[in-house]
Amino acid sequence: MFVCLMAGYGLKAQAQADIDSPYSLFGLGQVNNSSMNVRLKGMGGLANAMYGNGLINVVNPASYAKIDSLSFLFDAGFYLKSSTFSTSSLSEKANNASFDHVSMCFGLLPWWKMAFGVQPFTTSGYNILVDSYENDIGKTTTRFKGKGGLNRVFWGNAFKIGKHFAVGANAYYVFGDSQAETSLYFPDSAYYIGSRRSIDVMVRSFMFDYGLLFNTSVGDDMELGLGFTYTQKINLKGEQTLCIRSFEEDIDTEVEYSIDTIAYGVSKSKTTLPQGFGIGVSLQKGNDWALGADFNWSQWSQFARQGKTEDLQNSWKVSAGAEFTPKHTSISGYFSRVTYRFGGFYEHGFISLPGNDGLDHSINKVGATVGMSLPLPRTLSKVNLAVEAGQYGTREGGLIQERYAKVNFGISVFEHWFMKRKYK
Repeated sequence: MFVCLMAGYGLKAQAQADIDSPYSLFGLGQVNNSSMNVRLKGMGGLANAMYGNGLINVVNPASYAKIDSLSFLFDAGFYLKSSTFSTSSLSEKANNASFDHVSMCFGLLPWWKMAFGVQPFTTSGYNILVDSYENDIGKTTTRFKGKGGLNRVFWGNAFKIGKHFAVGANAYYVFGDSQAETSLYFPDSAYYIGSRRSIDVMVRSFMFDYGLLFNTSVGDDMELGLGFTYTQKINLKGEQTLCIRSFEEDIDTEVEYSIDTIAYGVSKSKTTLPQGFGIGVSLQKGNDWALGADFNWSQWSQFARQGKTEDLQNSWKVSAGAEFTPKHTSISGYFSRVTYRFGGFYEHGFISLPGNDGLDHSINKVGATVGMSLPLPRTLSKVNLAVEAGQYGTREGGLIQERYAKVNFGISVFEHWFMKRKYK
């Protein structure tokens, strides 16, 4: 079906402020599998083996154990995104802005740390018209339209085991609503009326992921870190509403007149999310510099809705990045205390589509990132910035390619708890 939608019938992508990507039609939409931290976004999104006293790294919950017992961390962020969607002959622009995350972390005991937070998990936003021609009917137009997404609240715990190891886990409460519509129009015929199938899904469920972290000194104040993460296969449960009805509508003005409801029903929904794992390595020297690399894999071939698998493929992603601070102890030189970052990633996506050239094309993503942390006066808190420029999809075979620029803004608040202040 999507061969026609993306590759051969005069695609018209209706780019608006709420358009995310035409590829968000698949699976749960665009999955937010990047780090919930602007600092790490500036390093290509690597996270599996990253840790630090001032860093909340939700991707690997074991990293919470590396936060000082007397510290309280708060982190929040949002983003601005500008995209250009294009085929070999058409082009549309879209802009988007959204909340990205809120998280906090603190120590309960020297060996036990806890974290809370919330972030968008998936987003879906597309509005696509596909024109075709049928004998004896004339022009027909199919509109694919979707919006909504899922959010998740997390509760994380990490435990330090000896000098070199830590383990952790996140429990997520996933909630949200998404709507998908498929409408059929007959603009050249007075004898056919339009029809629409609408599916609204409301999710209220739980999911879990786990982390393991190993670190050791390798000389001259340097530390080597190895991280492993695992996301558990889970069934997201909720409620699904199906409605099929006939209508008359002006496709240009979208003024609609309902005629009849053909089918309506409410049932329980079940969406199977796949398992996945990640491994990473990092090398850092105090507050001077850090670098690392990640590999992540997800078994999207096992994704299913209502017990039926969809035609998705397993995905994988590699990312690498680094950061450095010229002189973090500098008193007079502010920009010597600024931390600078850069990185990049390549993602082999879970979508593969046949184009009008007869070949299958994976919908992959590649990008580069830069970032910085700006220290606030007389505090350990920082303002974080990260810029990501990338490409998603391909124009080969008549498919759609997105080129985008995304700016992430965040603030990291670092405070100490239970410290007795002495005044003379």
